[in-house]
Amino acid sequence: MVASDSKSRSLPSLSVFKDVECENRILESFQSAVAFRLRQTASANAMKLHYGIAAGLTAERIFDETRHLLQQQEKAQRELVEKGIPIADPLLVERLELILEDKHLENHSKIAILRSQLSALIGTENACGHAPSEAEEIVPSDCNVCEHIEQALHCRCDLRTMKRLRGTINADTLSVWDGIGAFLSGVPAMAKQKAFWSKLFRTKRNQTEIERAIATRRKWLDELVEERTKQIAMEVDVAFEKKRTAALRWVKTGEQVTNWETRILQLEKLSEVQGNLASQFEAKLNRLQAKGQTIERWVEWHQANIELMLAIGCDL
Repeated sequence: MVASDSKSRSLPSLSVFKDVECENRILESFQSAVAFRLRQTASANAMKLHYGIAAGLTAERIFDETRHLLQQQEKAQRELVEKGIPIADPLLVERLELILEDKHLENHSKIAILRSQLSALIGTENACGHAPSEAEEIVPSDCNVCEHIEQALHCRCDLRTMKRLRGTINADTLSVWDGIGAFLSGVPAMAKQKAFWSKLFRTKRNQTEIERAIATRRKWLDELVEERTKQIAMEVDVAFEKKRTAALRWVKTGEQVTNWETRILQLEKLSEVQGNLASQFEAKLNRLQAKGQTIERWVEWHQANIELMLAIGCDL
C-alpha cells in the first residue's frame, strides 16, 4: 500500500481548490472516522480493564476461601499431633500458605495496576474505588463468524468513509488526497506548493495527465479498501476464535469444579468408615484451583468478546 501510494503521488497532482469547502469536508470525514475509532478503542480498553478488575476481586474471594481451608487443615494437624498421630509432611500447610500469600500479593498488585490504567480513561476519582461485581456465568455466542464479518463490513467507520469518499477524487482534490494517502500509508506528507506555482504548473498540464492521476489515485483507494476489508475480516475471525475457545475452556473448567465437588462428597461419605482427611484436603485444594482457572477463562471470554465488538465496529 505504501508503494501504491508513492506511485500515485509521483504523478502530477498540483491543483488549486476551486471549492475549499470540498477539501474541508473530505478532511473532516476522515478526522471524524479517526476520532470515532479512537473513542471505540478507548471504550474497549476501559471495558477490558473493568472485567480484569472484576476477575481480580473474584480471585480475592477464592484466596479467602483457600486461606480458611488451610487454617482448618492446620488446626486438624495440631489435634492429630496432640493425640500422638504422626503427620507425613507437617510443613506442607506452611508451604502452601507461603504460596498463597505470594499469589495474593500478585493479584493485589494486578488490581492496583488495572485501576491505575483505568484512571487514565475515566479519572482517578472513579477508578480508585471501582469494584465491579459481574455475573460469573457467560453466554456463548450462537452467531456464525461469517455473519459477524458481514456486520463489520457494514459497521466499520474507517471502511465506510473510504468507500463513501471515493467519488470526491477529482482534479481539484488531488492534493488533499495526496495528504490523506500519506497519512493512511504512514509516510510523511509532501509540503504544499504555493498557490502561484500551482496555478502556473496547472496550466501546463494536459487533461490526459490529470485523468491519469485521478485514475491512479482511485485505484490506490480501491486497493486500500480491499486490503482494509481483508484486515477487518481477519480481526473479526481471530477475535471470534478467541471467544469461542474461551467459552469452551470455561465450560471444561466448570466441569472440573463439579468433578472435584463430587469427589469431595464421596470422600466425606468414606470418612465415616475410614479416615481420609488428607485426601479431602487435597480434593478441596484442587477444587479451589479449578475455580481459579474458571475465573481466568471467564475474563478471557469477556476480553475476547470486547475485541470482537471492536473489530465489528458497532457501538460498544
